[in-house]
Amino acid sequence: MIRRYFFPGLLVLWAMVIFFFSSQTYEEQSITPFLAQFNTPYWYDKLSGISFMYGGVEVSAQIAGVNGFLEFFLRKGAHLFIFFVFGLLTFRVWGRFVKNPVLSFSGALLCVLFYASADELHQKLTGGRTPLWQDVMLDTFGGLLGIFFSFFFYRWRRRQ
Repeated sequence: MIRRYFFPGLLVLWAMVIFFFSSQTYEEQSITPFLAQFNTPYWYDKLSGISFMYGGVEVSAQIAGVNGFLEFFLRKGAHLFIFFVFGLLTFRVWGRFVKNPVLSFSGALLCVLFYASADELHQKLTGGRTPLWQDVMLDTFGGLLGIFFSFFFYRWRRRQ
């Protein structure tokens, strides 16, 4: 009985973790003071040639400083990781209750997309945060990677 609700419980807990982090302002989450140690001429020279647009804003070491530039990648990596785990757990829950793998895959992906969208809407209501459709896509991609990982791991384990 407990085993049946293990992954649903983990999924709810993980969704609460995501909600908690989305409730924090940018300043509460900022790690730029820690990354300030990398704000040296050496790192500035190494990163100065990298520039791209994200959410209609240029991302570069010239504009954000080395610490801001590195923080951007850490924050986006956190988006990928957090939703990778969310996708993995969502697929496991769907797989537990729905025996059709295609339906489990589709249902899990829709849940990830919905929660990623809801998360960005929640950030719109949080001070100092900017909701971006690019983050919804990044979150959904992270969730899709988690779903694929879980799907292939499940298939591999069944063959063993």
